[in-house]
Amino acid sequence: YGSISKREKVEFILEQMRLTLAKKDYVRAAIVSNKIQRKTLEEEGMTAEKIKFYTLLTQYHRHDKNALELAKDYHAIYSTNSVQEKENELKEALTNTVVFLCLSEYGNEMKDMMERINLDTNLDKI
Repeated sequence: YGSISKREKVEFILEQMRLTLAKKDYVRAAIVSNKIQRKTLEEEGMTAEKIKFYTLLTQYHRHDKNALELAKDYHAIYSTNSVQEKENELKEALTNTVVFLCLSEYGNEMKDMMERINLDTNLDKI
């Protein structure tokens, strides 16, 4: 992996993730998803990869039936600049965040995320 760029590495791992999810090999998909550092996805120019990564994670977390993680995934998609610029994608991501947050089990993390989302000005749009 040392001779290829970060983008190529991420794209390769995303393709591995997509294939493992297509085979319904969820354990391996979780292992492969941990190979991508979240801070790498936050770098400039990685928005498409970030959206694809979190979209693939939503497939995994739907299988896992983990509503809080689904809310986090959709919130990560919502927080990207390219989604913020498109009204329909913004509404979809924010709506999914709120729905899955409401479906998640009550806890400190859920309460904290709900308070952060409640301060969002785009909440009035949905």
